Amino acid sequence: MADPHTAWSSGDPQAVLDGFEQLPGFVWIFEGPELRVVAANPAVRAAVGNRSGLIGEPFRRAVPELAGQHIFELLDQALRGVRSHGYEQRVLTDRNGDGSLTEAFYTFDMAPWHNPDGSVRGVIVQAVDATPVVAARQAAETAAATAERRYRQAAGLVLELQRSLLPDMLPVLPRVQVAAHYLVASSDLVAGGDWFDAVPLPDGRLALTVGDVVGHGAAAAAAMGQLRTVARQALQSGGELPQVLAVLDDFAARADVTRAATTCLAVLDPDTGTLEAASHGHPAPLVIGATGEARHLPLTPTGPLGTGAGPAPLHAHRLRADDVLLLYTDGLIERPRQSLHDGARILADAAAAARRAILDAATTIPQRLPDRICTLVTERLALAGGGFGDDTTLLAAHLLPQPLAPLHVTLPADTTALRPMRRHLSDWLVRIGAGELDASDLVHAVGEAVTNAVDHAYPSGTPGTFTLHGTLDHQGVVHVTCADQGRWRPPVADPGGRGRGLTMIRGLVDRAEVRHTEAGTTVSMHHHIGQATNVTTVAAAQAAGPHKQAAVVEEFTAAVVETPTGRVLRVQGPVDLVTGPRLRAAIMQASRGGSLPLTIDLTPVTHLSSTGVRILHEVARIVAQLRVTATPQSPAHAVLELTGLRHLLPEAAANGSDDGFHR
Repeated sequence: MADPHTAWSSGDPQAVLDGFEQLPGFVWIFEGPELRVVAANPAVRAAVGNRSGLIGEPFRRAVPELAGQHIFELLDQALRGVRSHGYEQRVLTDRNGDGSLTEAFYTFDMAPWHNPDGSVRGVIVQAVDATPVVAARQAAETAAATAERRYRQAAGLVLELQRSLLPDMLPVLPRVQVAAHYLVASSDLVAGGDWFDAVPLPDGRLALTVGDVVGHGAAAAAAMGQLRTVARQALQSGGELPQVLAVLDDFAARADVTRAATTCLAVLDPDTGTLEAASHGHPAPLVIGATGEARHLPLTPTGPLGTGAGPAPLHAHRLRADDVLLLYTDGLIERPRQSLHDGARILADAAAAARRAILDAATTIPQRLPDRICTLVTERLALAGGGFGDDTTLLAAHLLPQPLAPLHVTLPADTTALRPMRRHLSDWLVRIGAGELDASDLVHAVGEAVTNAVDHAYPSGTPGTFTLHGTLDHQGVVHVTCADQGRWRPPVADPGGRGRGLTMIRGLVDRAEVRHTEAGTTVSMHHHIGQATNVTTVAAAQAAGPHKQAAVVEEFTAAVVETPTGRVLRVQGPVDLVTGPRLRAAIMQASRGGSLPLTIDLTPVTHLSSTGVRILHEVARIVAQLRVTATPQSPAHAVLELTGLRHLLPEAAANGSDDGFHR
């Protein structure tokens, strides 16, 4: 038996050495304050490129490229008796001796190497190469990120597909306010088959329809689009409700993908409140009264479309003034372990509560009653059921107690009337429910007509007036006239100055006419307006919410801001006959008479009249390297596009466009 005082405690020295040389892990042993390499197994020597003279060298001199990688600092810490660990630490080494660094990842343990008396002799480092594990995880993370990106792209494509097949705008009408919310199901990333529509009829009535095609996917979405188009065409051709449903039923029977679709169609006479409705396998509409009472219309549905179920029975009803009619698809009321009857009752309770809600002025919930009901009902039912298992459509129509009053205002034909004119017109457009873009176009167009009346109708120093009259017809068209009692002076033939007002008007509205008579001049503008539909996911609807439009700033300001890319003149408020000279002075001052490059930010501008356009054309010939910025959604952007100033926008410059204009 070997003497324990002379035998090596770890076993046979040669066996230990042979095992050390074949260890799959990495082992370094450093001695003394200089951390001289006294042992390194073949695996670790290969990791640094099998350098000659490695054993016996101070580690800092042997592997100098580790400086700055926090390796030497950890070794010094171990020399002071503090053990440390690293997990998948990135280490760069010059394995080829050519100065290029190779990346590897190591999980390591740095421990003090003690003398028999307990003092620290050096450091022992054990490590394993984690590079394959890290590479595999990074590949998995990249794949997951790619999958997530593709998912989001697919979700975006689904929403775009839904939006392209559904109406992008709902009509704005004098007696009925309409809103719709379409929520893509939480559990599906495929296009659904729900549809909705609101169609003004030639006789002034309004047709409202919702429907649901069986299944999901592109085929169902295409079938939905076909059925909606067929229904709209039949309605606009003057068909009565039974004939329209017969056309839909016949069309649905021709293909498997359209067969068994359900629909509810209602036709409302806003003047009398008379409502006719019929259903092919679809839930009955809900009526919410002025005091919040809810009642489902007693429809007797026939079978789904295209199944040979026969004509749907008509139900006649009379809505009272201030009633709200709700049409919806069954995705709104279907819940696991819950009957459709219970779902319909929950919908009625939620809609009644939304109707009775008295909102604080600071809330982000829409003030228009049909928008408010759609928003609160879909939010609350999604919350109650943990989302929707199917696509969900809610279409609301509010029969107004009184028709919307027309606009009629007479103001003096001078520059002091421009601001009150815009305020009167903007307030009226808000009251009738015009969308933000339509309202902006109309305010700009009418502003040009008024500017012409102020500028041209009356001789200098002669008092005069102009009158604005605005109406909204049963097809959702706004008609605004601007009439004066003077005679317009001929415009100056200047392509960069006068004469652009009428061009702007015709570019901003659907149709415009100018009529000169002995009694004066009348500019008539006609523009079809609408309210944007809401097609989104449940999560996006809850995260974003409908926020109120910020208050319009009517004070003109122009401030210079020095930015890393150069000097910017930020302009805010209206640019018209009154503020135009201030804009020109600000541009010339900011550019030091045209000698300095300048960017003019027109994004906050609320009104860019032909006066401002003329000034921009003038200074573009004077200011070196003039650029104008305006977001595509801003009022100024459309005007710049219309009036030959597009070349000043950064995107046009990037595309090399100069519109034939040279400075």
